[in-house]
Amino acid sequence: MSYKSGFQRNTSHRETSGVLAMNLPQTLIDLSNDDPLFNRHLRIRTFKRGEIVADAESLQRQMFVLMKGRAYLVCTNNEGRRLVIATLETGAVFGEGALTNPGEANAFAEAAEDVTIWSIPAAEARDMTIQYPILGWGMLQTYGRRLLQVENSLEDVAYKKLPERLASLLISLGEQSNGVIQGVSHQALADRLGTYRETVSAILRDFKRQDLVSLGYRRIELIDMETLKELAGIWEW
Repeated sequence: MSYKSGFQRNTSHRETSGVLAMNLPQTLIDLSNDDPLFNRHLRIRTFKRGEIVADAESLQRQMFVLMKGRAYLVCTNNEGRRLVIATLETGAVFGEGALTNPGEANAFAEAAEDVTIWSIPAAEARDMTIQYPILGWGMLQTYGRRLLQVENSLEDVAYKKLPERLASLLISLGEQSNGVIQGVSHQALADRLGTYRETVSAILRDFKRQDLVSLGYRRIELIDMETLKELAGIWEW
């Protein structure tokens, strides 16, 4: 098998998994409409960006389904330093403590944008996962994507310097918004990179001096995308 065909197969698998995850909320909505028993222990809540979706204890006691929006899984150390350990997309099922014996909690979920969340208490979640296997499937898919994100983050930390990692993050965010990143603070960028806000601010100022970006209040415009991609080690063939 050629490298190209292998790449295409892996890309196809990722795309298929993404489509299935995005369809999971609608499948659950249909299930909720068709099966009254499914709703017995279901709680539906909405959260604004920046609000805590589930604290550390809740992640150990409940199962959560991200029906709309994106959320971050965040952990903190004794100094209060934050690190985003995973980004959860629409269709994510999380709170695996609900299916296992609760251990030491060290993370919480935070809304990255306005979100809608379904939650199920632990005792009922175990039974419902057996009765409705799609919940277990969703959790496995979410866990797999989280492991992949951790692998990619570890690789970046091991092989890339912080300016390269920040450039890569800016490009990823900028490509979703036509090169203008709005509503994202320096602290939020630092959280994603596992570093301090002051460090990110200093690198951004250096990028500005090089005319790579333009900075405003919670606004970053990517001026020289090609140089940023070069810095990030992103090559387009």
